Amino acid sequence: MKLRPIRANDDIDRLVEELAPAFGGETETARALLRQTLDLLTRDPRPAPWGCYLASDGTDTVGTCAFKAAPDKDGVVEIAYMTFPMFERRGHASTMAGDLTRIALDAGVPMVVAHTLPEENPSNKALKRNGFIFAGDVIDPEDGPVWRWERAA
Repeated sequence: MKLRPIRANDDIDRLVEELAPAFGGETETARALLRQTLDLLTRDPRPAPWGCYLASDGTDTVGTCAFKAAPDKDGVVEIAYMTFPMFERRGHASTMAGDLTRIALDAGVPMVVAHTLPEENPSNKALKRNGFIFAGDVIDPEDGPVWRWERAA
């Protein structure tokens, strides 16, 4: 898998064309996802490598993943990832989580965290495959009740 950074000044129309096939040709869904990502990067600019990425497998763009922000004051960074619907259940979430974790650990962070829905699901299986351990229930300011997962360096 290859991760390619999304930048605030990227051509959204070109990216929509690239992503639309992953949504069954639905350009408005692809455009909404990209606008949300580009708005985040404009609102919260951060240095490399702490941004957002498109994930490709061969010629297919299969998902998106990101660091939710640059590392906090303790050096901890949170990851997030999403496999596009037509590419689910092929291991891409595990690969994206692993790639982001390697980027963070290579940059020297002491811990990588992730949040999932508070239930058994493919997302927390992807984290377990990458050495994350369940750290408990937490309330996320944006998402409400979630499970916290941690991977120490």
